[in-house]
Amino acid sequence: MATCRGAFFAGPERLELREFELLPMGSSDVLLRVAACGVCGSDLHQFHGRWPRPEVVIGHEVGAVVEQVGSEVARVQPGDKVAVEPILRCGECRYCLTGRYLLCSSGQFLSVGVHGGFAEHMVVPAYCCHRLGDGTDPALGAFGEPLSVGLHAVRIAEVNGDDTVLVLGAGTIGLMGVAAARAMGAGSIIVTAKYPHQQQAARRLGADVVLQPGEGLVEEVRAICPEGPDIVIETVGTVGGVIQQALQVVRKLGTVVLVGGITDPTELNLQPIIFNELRVLGSPCYGQVGTKQDFEIAAQLISDGTVDVASLVSARHPLDQVQQAFLAADDKRQGAIKVLVEG
Repeated sequence: MATCRGAFFAGPERLELREFELLPMGSSDVLLRVAACGVCGSDLHQFHGRWPRPEVVIGHEVGAVVEQVGSEVARVQPGDKVAVEPILRCGECRYCLTGRYLLCSSGQFLSVGVHGGFAEHMVVPAYCCHRLGDGTDPALGAFGEPLSVGLHAVRIAEVNGDDTVLVLGAGTIGLMGVAAARAMGAGSIIVTAKYPHQQQAARRLGADVVLQPGEGLVEEVRAICPEGPDIVIETVGTVGGVIQQALQVVRKLGTVVLVGGITDPTELNLQPIIFNELRVLGSPCYGQVGTKQDFEIAAQLISDGTVDVASLVSARHPLDQVQQAFLAADDKRQGAIKVLVEG
């Protein structure tokens, strides 16, 4: 199969399907039939022109079924259901060898420089494929990517059973941070959630306390844990001064993990980092921590139902309706958490 259909940006807030040429399969590659691709917040930033629009097929939250494998592939076989990790890397640099392959200087990201998942088929290196359980809906593999983001933040923060974790924001990444913190054994989880459907989802995924975001948040959190949470996972960005709240509310010697993209730069008071000896970590994506990849753990949590990602699916649209899917995903007030586009 040389060509198939995929979604491309065709202007401001407009998508269209076009025929495109699939990458030729190498001996270490696999051909995938896309089961579903999730609409991500970063896709919506591109949709509205806040971020540059790529010229390739978009989409990076992909669940798929293996159709064909190269001659050297042993990792998966035809018929396997997989979550697709969208990072291509060299495998030889210091960052790849230490599991931080997101930082590979020659790396690429599906949907940015290489065709992504809003398509009928994809060709990717076999190492991008993480097997799901045989009884798992392959479309749910689309949650492997956002769940891995949450897992990476939780794992580099070294969350344990004694920790109170505060997750700021309850979009998909914030909710996946809640799920990851619960799966990794956090003692107590607090989350901020703006909309009722986000609040309900956060409780289903394991949040102990759900608070409204806002100016009085620091005081509300301190009323629950007077010294402040041990770990704060920030998934919103600088919008509304949320990063500043993270630095203010965490306890002395605590850890702040910054996950949210900075779309609205503001002045930050960094003195709490200095005077409270805070540990501040950046966590833009995922990789390998210790002996396991974040995606490996995410695929297992989805397969065994430890994280109920199916409950987060707001709608499913066929590829022909990708424009409608983006509009639905953009309407958070109507209860959208994750909209899937099925290939």
